[in-house]
Amino acid sequence: MATQGIVGAWFAKADQNTGQIIAGSDGLDTTGVYFADGHTNASAEGLTQVQFANLTGTVTPGYANNKQKRASKGTAYPTAQTTFLDLEFNAQQQMLGMESDGKGGYTPSDVLKPVYALFKTQTLDKQHDIYYALTNCHVTTGNKTLGTNNQNEVDSNDELTFNSKSPIVDGMFKGQAYKVYSTIDQKFSFDDMMMEVFPGYKKPTSTSGSGTTAGQ
Repeated sequence: MATQGIVGAWFAKADQNTGQIIAGSDGLDTTGVYFADGHTNASAEGLTQVQFANLTGTVTPGYANNKQKRASKGTAYPTAQTTFLDLEFNAQQQMLGMESDGKGGYTPSDVLKPVYALFKTQTLDKQHDIYYALTNCHVTTGNKTLGTNNQNEVDSNDELTFNSKSPIVDGMFKGQAYKVYSTIDQKFSFDDMMMEVFPGYKKPTSTSGSGTTAGQ
């Protein structure tokens, strides 16, 4: 189905053993779920592009007697290549799995840190929402090019790639690495989706966290 725009995105760090989201001071947000739409030191925070790849597993044909007799379909492990207009520094370092030295410095970790990701777009008539959820992602960053300002400001936006894997939590997404949701389905529930995409999620009060339910 054709879509238009990027409405928002939510992210959370996950415990690599239990799959539960990490909240509090060790998480991306006090609620555990981070809505990327403007935070301290990143007032222009948000996504400008999300490019999904590998949404379908590879189909391998089988031949006999000079004919294709059957085909097998592999499991899909999608990636989401994203470009942010801006992203809060601490949130970015945590999603990348960088380790703080407690003095303002960060170094790469040898351990992949799982992240959950949920991206929202809309139908062409803006009457319905469509969500793409990727689970158990490790997040990588691409090249970084800095440019001098001249008569105009020269920005260097953040590019992150979310690489999905099989769920940590048994039975999540029926064992698949991603899931699609839409308000087109009359049985859709935003809270039910959030609880499935972010295990351990609790609907926040209006004064808690970074506005987890904003943009729903």
